Amino acid sequence: MIHSQQASAAYRAATMTVPPLHAVVMLYDGVLVRVRNAAAAAERGDWDRQSDEISRAVDLLRGLLAALDFERGGDVAMRLRQTYQANIRALLRSTREAQAVAMCAKIEDGLRQLRNAWAEIAGMPESQPNRMVDPA
Repeated sequence: MIHSQQASAAYRAATMTVPPLHAVVMLYDGVLVRVRNAAAAAERGDWDRQSDEISRAVDLLRGLLAALDFERGGDVAMRLRQTYQANIRALLRSTREAQAVAMCAKIEDGLRQLRNAWAEIAGMPESQPNRMVDPA
């Protein structure tokens, strides 16, 4: 719960320094790094790190979820809510799972498509699949 509040606070702070669409893309970038790190940790059998990275990714997705405006967003906001919730459940299911690497890759690919759609709207560059891992 604390992480969710931090993710929401990070989103609010980011929107004060960068345009809101850029903040959304930056949050997606953060999620993608965490999912990639979780996959790498699972591949090494480092289940504690995998769990931590999944927790961070889930917190960022919850931040995106909390930022949805259902009055202005209508059906799009509803579909995004369903997508974020489905990805949260999938990430949590991947914890300590034998197929975690494949599960994370599938989640990452789907989220990258969403990220790139937001980036296109914001006039930002597209993100390419990158299996590099953030050391932190």
